[in-house]
Amino acid sequence: MKYRIMEQTRPGGLVEQVYREVLAPAFPAEELESESGVTETLEAGLGSLLVAVDEAGRPAGAAFGRWSEASRVQLLAYLAVKPGTRGHGLGGRLLRDAIEAWRERYDPCAIVAEVESPDAPTVHEAYGDPRRRLAFYEAAGARVLDLPYFQPGIGSPSRRVRGMLLLVLHADPSFTQGRPDRLSGRPLRTFMEAYLESAEGARPTDWDARTLFEAIDREGGIPMGRTATQH
Repeated sequence: MKYRIMEQTRPGGLVEQVYREVLAPAFPAEELESESGVTETLEAGLGSLLVAVDEAGRPAGAAFGRWSEASRVQLLAYLAVKPGTRGHGLGGRLLRDAIEAWRERYDPCAIVAEVESPDAPTVHEAYGDPRRRLAFYEAAGARVLDLPYFQPGIGSPSRRVRGMLLLVLHADPSFTQGRPDRLSGRPLRTFMEAYLESAEGARPTDWDARTLFEAIDREGGIPMGRTATQH
């Protein structure tokens, strides 16, 4: 089966079909924002949806990203392929195309992604093996940030997803503190403040958020490596 990859930066088109057939079956409800949220991001000109379609024009996989102009950080929010297409390199192709497209368009200081930690207290095995997922990203060059990370709660701090990792898929050399194993915390701080406020409705001041920001603000930058062993 041959696939072509197309990009949507506005609502309509394949968005509804991709959300319902590709994204919704691939993520636990607490990790997946609403279809209207995806549409609103695209309407605001801050979203990018790359879709892999088969020869009949049906979506087989997708990568959805969100751009933060203030921080110049791009978030790969979701990457998924349908079960029948896994193991054939389509996920890797989507990831490479997405990073290339976003680097050219935005010139970001960093591209990051959230994934479930293999050591999380609750592992959603029905949605895939978190160890294989982490290995997939690391094989593509991703590095794990040494942070007490959680996914912001969609609509409320009470809905935060703990046991998550934040990965760096691309970092501009000017933001790596002169070392390949450190990321400057300044843009990530700006990104996380806006991300938490947008998702949860207010800028948080609770212990978990303060602990996360303290780790982001550490002197010398945020350590990042190829494995999650530091967690």
